[in-house]
Amino acid sequence: MRLQPAVWLLTVLLHTTSAIFSDDAFVVDYHHALVGTPQSHATLFHKPQSSSNASLIYTISDKHVLAAINPKDGTVLWRQVLESESKHEHSYLAVGERDGQIVSGYGTTVSSWDALDGKLRWQYDVEAGSVVKGLQLVPSADSINTDAQDVVAVAGGESGPSVVRLAGDGSGRRWIHQDSSSKGDSEVTVAATTGSIFYIVKSKGILTIDSDSLVGGAQLVAGSCTGAPFVVSAEKPYKTIRFNLLGSSKQTSLTLEDKAGEILSLKVLTPCGEQAPPHFLIHAQTGTKQWAEIYHIDGKTGEAKRAYSLPATAESSAFALQSSGSDAYVVRTTDTEITLYSSSSHGELGRWKRQIATLSASSSIGPEFVAAEVVSGAKGYAVRVAEIGKDGSLSLLRNGELQWSWIDAPSQSALIDELETEAFASPVTAYTHRLRRHFQDLQSLPQFVTGLVKNLIAAPTAGVTDARRRLVGERTVVLATTKNELIAVDASSAGSVTWQTDLKPHIPASVGFVHLAASDGKITVYLSDGSLAVVDAATGVFIEFLQGTVPASRIVEVPSSGAPVIAKVDANGKPHLASDFAPAVGTEGNIVVTLSEAGSAFGWTVGKDVRRTWTLQARNGEKFVSAVSRPHKDAVASIGKVLGDRSVLYKYVSPNLAVLTSASATTFSLYLIDAVTGSTLYTTSHSGGFNRASPSVVLSENWFAYSFSSQDPDTLALNTQLIIAELYESANPNDRGALAAQTNYSSYSPSAGTLPHVITQSFTVSEPLTHLAVTQTSQGITTRQLLAVLANSNGIASIPREILNARRPVDRDPTNNEKEEGLFRYNPILELEPRNLLSHSREVLGVKEIITSDSLLESTSLVFAYGHDVFGTSVTPSGAFDILGKGFNRIQLLLTIVALFGGVSLVRPLVTKKKVEAGWKA
Repeated sequence: MRLQPAVWLLTVLLHTTSAIFSDDAFVVDYHHALVGTPQSHATLFHKPQSSSNASLIYTISDKHVLAAINPKDGTVLWRQVLESESKHEHSYLAVGERDGQIVSGYGTTVSSWDALDGKLRWQYDVEAGSVVKGLQLVPSADSINTDAQDVVAVAGGESGPSVVRLAGDGSGRRWIHQDSSSKGDSEVTVAATTGSIFYIVKSKGILTIDSDSLVGGAQLVAGSCTGAPFVVSAEKPYKTIRFNLLGSSKQTSLTLEDKAGEILSLKVLTPCGEQAPPHFLIHAQTGTKQWAEIYHIDGKTGEAKRAYSLPATAESSAFALQSSGSDAYVVRTTDTEITLYSSSSHGELGRWKRQIATLSASSSIGPEFVAAEVVSGAKGYAVRVAEIGKDGSLSLLRNGELQWSWIDAPSQSALIDELETEAFASPVTAYTHRLRRHFQDLQSLPQFVTGLVKNLIAAPTAGVTDARRRLVGERTVVLATTKNELIAVDASSAGSVTWQTDLKPHIPASVGFVHLAASDGKITVYLSDGSLAVVDAATGVFIEFLQGTVPASRIVEVPSSGAPVIAKVDANGKPHLASDFAPAVGTEGNIVVTLSEAGSAFGWTVGKDVRRTWTLQARNGEKFVSAVSRPHKDAVASIGKVLGDRSVLYKYVSPNLAVLTSASATTFSLYLIDAVTGSTLYTTSHSGGFNRASPSVVLSENWFAYSFSSQDPDTLALNTQLIIAELYESANPNDRGALAAQTNYSSYSPSAGTLPHVITQSFTVSEPLTHLAVTQTSQGITTRQLLAVLANSNGIASIPREILNARRPVDRDPTNNEKEEGLFRYNPILELEPRNLLSHSREVLGVKEIITSDSLLESTSLVFAYGHDVFGTSVTPSGAFDILGKGFNRIQLLLTIVALFGGVSLVRPLVTKKKVEAGWKA
């Protein structure tokens, strides 16, 4: 009998636990973690732990992102961005045998990473003016040694190539060899064995090793990751190649088989590994045939001899030469099959037909590169092949069966435009779109009814998210990628891709995207040569291409009576109305501020024509580098700030405000200007050692904020400051300042330049903040939040406006009136708590811009960040005051309604009877 109460208590606790609601994290937000197109020379299988047989796929993409991919399902386990002060084309990847490290080289940095979790072990910067041009790990003489292998890197610069050996444990440089006899632009590479390091340089068609002439030729390939490194050189028509084993002075000429006409290209593959056999493969390709020849190297004589050849086929082929211990395997993939051979003999070890599904995924266009992993077992061989298609897709096949395939898109966003389908379209298009959407919704009516019943009986959280997405409205974001593609993303539904259009067949190859514009149900893409392409906004179908006459570096949309007029801005900062497509006449009074490449700022009025109204030059040898205006939809709910004593501090609000930033090597300045007259309303300057020439600036309502990072020249400590400046008409409450006595106001009158009262406060932040933005709502009633990208932790943070109030009391506690207003004591240290991170635990890489938009709910603002990754979410700075919360109990409401209905039904006859009896008594 004593057990029964305990069981009853356990049952109650279980029911109570089921009522805990999950957070909005990973529910209302979405993140597309992108890698880029894998590069063939830096994609391979590797075991991150010597104690395990499990392998991962490691790759460096064309966006210079190092990633580890799970071969089972294609998920990205970790990513690291290879950063450099300037852009470089080449990146390098080397893997250790037993030390659990992978080493990357890009730009000026050599980095060692933990192969399992991607954490940085150490990094080394080459000498100033040089870039990494080669990378190799030094093999260990002891086959059971698990110490980190040393790294040999070759760098090239203006002073000539250099070779440096780095300690694998991160203790620094062991030695460096400077080659002053070669030019900085010479082709160089490096190879290493247990006892020797070979430095190879190509200069004026002559290959040299330590200044000794080796072989000549137009094409250089070094088998540097094998136990017997060698050099192969060949030149057209590729009938004969020259071979030289490093460490041997003997040269060997190898004659390729003549199978089908002139050879157009050659590829040399080697098995990497300390125990890999001294073999290599030559992949030959003619106009109609492809085949491979396998060669064996004799270490005693220094010669290479052909072991056997694989058949020439008309199908597109890709080869991989993969080592497994002391064995090496040749994997050949074509459009129809995968074949496995041993590099020691020509016998076929296995053949697998490719499934039909794999042809449509990537192989129908032919694999460009493959990396393979071969496992030998009692029942035969298992082959996993990672294919890189010509379209940039990455696929994994196991014994011919497709396991997964993905194409990383968008690879990197360059431009963006926000659309609301039924808002920008013409009435006819909008009505047609709405009918089509309603018809599609009608088809899912049974599922909707079923889901409605489930939502009524399920936990409150289950239905809130879907309802919230419907209430915020439909938002579509169009991304333009660096591959000249357009991708439409549904920003209100988990960031799903709506359509994707490739514009490369329709536009010139040498042009780039400059601007996107949306009007009349169409997306117009303006190109750098002045031409444009038009696609349908709803479906992405290409419509037309128009050749332009005026090249443009920037595009400005000018309001007009109809669709916005486009003005093209040249390098000198002058806007030109785009009359090469159609007559362009904007409404009078449009103000445009432009910057020239020389660093000057100009103000223009754009209407029937373009007229310059003012010119502004920066001071102290600085140049203007950026101009920021208020957001296009920046609603202001109140023109004044109500204080605790019920007085009003009037805001300085003007649609003509702009913030210009000028910078030099050691200083930068900010100018708050009136864009109509060009008058300076407020200015400030900062000096020091800045790691960024231009700070990030945002302007909204009656305030602006900017953030910059500086470095102390003595301690080299990095200091990041966030500064907020608020603008008011007067320092005194209930005072409109100079505008109080005026009944009429003109932007061109002398009083238009009335100086605002500016209050500023600065905050110190733990890491650099970039790409500042501010939330937007339709009426401006909701409190705003400042959004920023955390440069070091790759996160997106939201900072409440209340914290960034410039009127917070300094060195004292707030008064009662200030407490009623919501002010609290000023603290110069701004702590970013985990709840401030919109991205939560996600790493959002390479953000270029954060854009915000209002929604159908006043409480909710939509946030969209793009760059290398894509991230989106919705925020409620003042709380979700216009929708039902998670704690709303629908079951209880329904039961209450049913109970009331039942009570009314039971009482009604009694009330009716009482009325009848009262009538008879009367």
